[in-house]
Amino acid sequence: MSDNLITPEEIKMLRAGAKTITLERMMGAVAEGKIIPVLPITLKSGYKVSMTFDKLDGRTAEHLSVSGGGRTDPADAEVIARAVIGEGWTMMKGSAVNINNIHFIKIVRNK
Repeated sequence: MSDNLITPEEIKMLRAGAKTITLERMMGAVAEGKIIPVLPITLKSGYKVSMTFDKLDGRTAEHLSVSGGGRTDPADAEVIARAVIGEGWTMMKGSAVNINNIHFIKIVRNK
């Protein structure tokens, strides 16, 4: 597909609204039998994207989740990931919650 899958304005909005997830916050949610809600934004291209900053084990990672609805095109998801978090990420397909999500995780800082 094209590089028009995500606009600079959408990137700014996504990064500004990203939640920070810490081990303490995650353990608190698990203890209460809850999940930490992370709501995606819907891009003009139709993709749904969410972002968190995961702070676990002395590292910070940018975690991007991309969903195209029925079936997410991995090539499109990679274009979106490069636009938002650059290079150097690890891609994981699917999750227990939504098998159509593609996750991208990039370590940005070690302790």
